[in-house]
Amino acid sequence: MSRIRQDYKREVIEVTSLPLRDGGYTVHFFLERHGHDIIVTHFESGQRFDTDEEALAAGVKLGQHQIDIGYEPKTPIVENVTASAHATGHQ
Repeated sequence: MSRIRQDYKREVIEVTSLPLRDGGYTVHFFLERHGHDIIVTHFESGQRFDTDEEALAAGVKLGQHQIDIGYEPKTPIVENVTASAHATGHQ
C-alpha cells in the first residue's frame, strides 16, 4: 500500500494504492476542499493496474479530472470512477 498527497487547484488529492489478491493494484482517492471546514469526498477507481506506480499516477489523474469537471463535495461519498468515464468526461 502506498499513499501520496498533491495540491491541485486549491484542493488536496490524496491517493492510496491497494494490492489486489490476484496481483496488481487498485486505487482509491480522496479530494479535500479546505475552507471554514475541511470537506472530504472519497472515490474508488474500480480499475486494476499492473504496478503500484501506475495506480498512484492514475489516481492523481483521476482526482485532477474530477476536480476539473466538478463534483458535489460530501463527507464521505463513495463513487466509482472508471477509465471510460475519465476519457469521456461522464461519471
